[in-house]
Amino acid sequence: MRDNVTWKIGGEAGFGIMSAGNVLAKTFTRAGYHIFAVNDYPSLIRGGHNVVSVRIGSTEFSGINRDLHILVALNSETVTIHKDELNENALVLFDPAEKEWTAADFPKSVRLLPVPLRDIINNLHADMVMRNTVVLGASVALLGAPFEALFSVIHDQFIHKGAEVVDQNEKIARAGFDYIKEHFADATDMHLSPGTITEKQLVINGSEAVGLGAVRAGLKFAAIYPMTPINAIITFLADHAKELGIVYKQPEDEIAGITMAIGASVAGARSMVATSGGGFALQVEGLSLAGMIEVPIVIDLGMRVGPATGMPTYTEQGELLFAIHAGHGEFARIILAPGDVEEAYHLTIDAFNLADKFQIPVFVLTDKYLNESQWCMKLSHFQKTVAIDRGKLIMGDTGKPEGEFQRYDLTPADGVSPRSVPGTKNGQYYANSYEHDGLGHVTDQAKMRSDMVEKRLRKVTSIEAMVPPPKTYGDEKAEITFVTWGTTKGAVVSAMEQMRHEGKKVSVVTYPWIYPFPAEATKALLAGSARVIAVEQNATGQLCKLIRAETGIDITEKFLKYDGRPWLPEEILSRLQ
Repeated sequence: MRDNVTWKIGGEAGFGIMSAGNVLAKTFTRAGYHIFAVNDYPSLIRGGHNVVSVRIGSTEFSGINRDLHILVALNSETVTIHKDELNENALVLFDPAEKEWTAADFPKSVRLLPVPLRDIINNLHADMVMRNTVVLGASVALLGAPFEALFSVIHDQFIHKGAEVVDQNEKIARAGFDYIKEHFADATDMHLSPGTITEKQLVINGSEAVGLGAVRAGLKFAAIYPMTPINAIITFLADHAKELGIVYKQPEDEIAGITMAIGASVAGARSMVATSGGGFALQVEGLSLAGMIEVPIVIDLGMRVGPATGMPTYTEQGELLFAIHAGHGEFARIILAPGDVEEAYHLTIDAFNLADKFQIPVFVLTDKYLNESQWCMKLSHFQKTVAIDRGKLIMGDTGKPEGEFQRYDLTPADGVSPRSVPGTKNGQYYANSYEHDGLGHVTDQAKMRSDMVEKRLRKVTSIEAMVPPPKTYGDEKAEITFVTWGTTKGAVVSAMEQMRHEGKKVSVVTYPWIYPFPAEATKALLAGSARVIAVEQNATGQLCKLIRAETGIDITEKFLKYDGRPWLPEEILSRLQ
């Protein structure tokens, strides 16, 4: 039996590739396993090669790796594209009606499992698209799991369509399961060790984790224009808006989205936007407006391959410096960069509290890999009490004479002024994009301008005083220290674990809180390492530039990847000399 197995399904768009990966992930999560699922698809409305890889393990792991144990091919193209990825003695499930593959077609020794998918579907008088359900049943059998684990997911997924639909899907999945048991009963090499997780888990992607964190943090308004890769947060918020007591609006464009969210925030509602690089480029003027009128707003910036349209369905970390420097003028902001769904959930909650506390924009910097990949996460993580900090928000009488509420009071300590919402007794003020005095009246006086700039920038000093240190993994006194950020963390930590297993002293430094930058903590962490290597998913080493600017440390050894595909731990290990 194996501790973990990687399963991959491929085929043409429209044949339920993504759905099959999702169902398999849920099946094994319910059976007590750790899972991680990642997709790969082109930017096409129809057609093109779609792939989902699911790693399943009885022990915890850090994301996907290069191993491929089971390849499920819904067309011959899948075998052609992925046969070089297969491990020795891997299993290849295919329909011989597509093509009769032989051992000579593969560079390594594999076991071929011809399953007549079309014949099974025709015999059950089903639609050909349901071949994905046949292979799900077959895959569960190959992994040594009981059919009941799959059926529970099928039942929950289709019961809203009626018992007849559930029965049909059960029969089709059962046919695939039984075919393996009858014709390939000895194919037990990929059977998994028993799952060890007894607590209920959720299968959740990064966008859903951000959405759930936002709701737990008290989100009341979201204006989001669809754009890959943040679309799953739209589905989550729109589908559950009524029961969650929130307002979701799809604006006509990203400019409208951020200005609507700013308006909602001025009115006292916790609000957010979500977009990708091209959409955020349109929102930059609105970002500066938020900086000038000191309104809290959370921005989920889901990075993808650029510039311009780039490769919209692939992943990259190319917008760190853009997020730091976006906007005209100088004003405070915070940038958080989760590396997995657990961090995405918790950092989004932090983002709303920080936005209110300092009355600034706060970014949750995500990427396609995080937003669309699926992790399992224990339900208890979402059930813990969430503290809500509205900062200096006044909900009752301000106690000021009418017309004298100093919304933009200079506040020498932290630069954060008391904030009222429309309707607050004696709390009225002017909010506009011009420079202003404490009441919000437009001004161009030199001293007031200087005072207001300094007031707003005092927030930066206040924020810097509470910036947490980066997260560290591995050995304190390391021979090699990897420095990384965002979702690249998973591959780097996995590579570190393999190196430590070989007896090497290795550590990883990663930055969930990336700006303002924890400079002094970074200096201390990097001082004791003989060799520092930065691992990023961009072409210019943007974290390295930030570290050099903030600390003076010049990391000269960089592992950079910018082909749109996420890092694999094996790629990192192969670059070491």
